Amino acid sequence: MEIIARFQSDLPEKFGLPRQSHLAPHLMGKIIFDEKYSDLRAFEGLEGYDRIWVLWEFDVKEDEGFRAKVRPPKLGGNTYVGVFATRSPFRPNHIGLSCVALKKIETVDGRIVLTVSGADMMDGTRIIDVKPYLPYADSYPDARGGFAQEKAENLKKLTVHIPEDIRVKIPDDKTEGLIEILSLDPRPSYHDDPDRQYGLSYAGLNIRFTVSGDVVNVISAS
Repeated sequence: MEIIARFQSDLPEKFGLPRQSHLAPHLMGKIIFDEKYSDLRAFEGLEGYDRIWVLWEFDVKEDEGFRAKVRPPKLGGNTYVGVFATRSPFRPNHIGLSCVALKKIETVDGRIVLTVSGADMMDGTRIIDVKPYLPYADSYPDARGGFAQEKAENLKKLTVHIPEDIRVKIPDDKTEGLIEILSLDPRPSYHDDPDRQYGLSYAGLNIRFTVSGDVVNVISAS
């Protein structure tokens, strides 16, 4: 397989990434195609779709390969299940799959660029393929979702508090995405220390925050 594009995101590290696509619908990103594949003819008709599937490569080291059993964050990080019952990166082939909203198609400096929202990929992610999302064939709202669905139904988002003197340091078009990321609680599931400070790289800023109960308190942005 060839890498056809790279993903450009405000999240340069794994910490803070939504654990599934579209959990942070205001989180914007760009798929920038390599010159070889920046042929407008290849994208004719794509503007008629609201959503697309993106296949991409997990950033996994060679010595972190296949694991038959893994510990999904949704189960608290302490319960093992089979890797094929999860979307863990520790698969025989390190392929990720995301459904994102397609916002714009444009040509920039000779490259085709797709602006998308709701992605769960970090900056620099290598893209393998892009396919249209077909609502009539790809949507099965009555299908069982296993333990992932059970946990999603009980998902409680945190309240995010950003003092005004810190909020002004965050670009207006980046604020909603940041709030969505923090509301999903990016901490490891086993962390519960209200005095512990966490650092999140986002949109060129180092966001420092604490979590107390159901509230995320942003304490700095620099």
